[in-house]
Amino acid sequence: MSATKTITTKIIAADLKASFRTIKSFLLEQKALILNKSNAFKTEQSSERVALSDEAEVASLDLSMHISINLQERDRVVLFQIETALAKLENGTYGECVSCSEPIGDKRLQARPFATLCIHCKEEQEDPMNYIN
Repeated sequence: MSATKTITTKIIAADLKASFRTIKSFLLEQKALILNKSNAFKTEQSSERVALSDEAEVASLDLSMHISINLQERDRVVLFQIETALAKLENGTYGECVSCSEPIGDKRLQARPFATLCIHCKEEQEDPMNYIN
């Protein structure tokens, strides 16, 4: 291996490590935000309910609770994806497509840090023609 190729490889590896550190920081921040929202939701749910005087107030509260529960569920899914990405960062498989084992592109990982599929495999997964029997 030539000296130039060795230096280039080291530079790329250093850039990759820096990029992964940035992604890890972002994922940890997102995790903290979700956990804080979850704690706030639990506190809100456990607080005493005020006696409601009419059906409109009850309906409004029920709708608000339904929306909050749906948002909590979405956050729970994202939290699982974040945990999976953090585990992959730790074990050295982060950025590897789970379908084809090819690298997931940097731009895709920057846009969606917990992506598990490369863009080709994701497009294939979403292609409606793959679901026609």
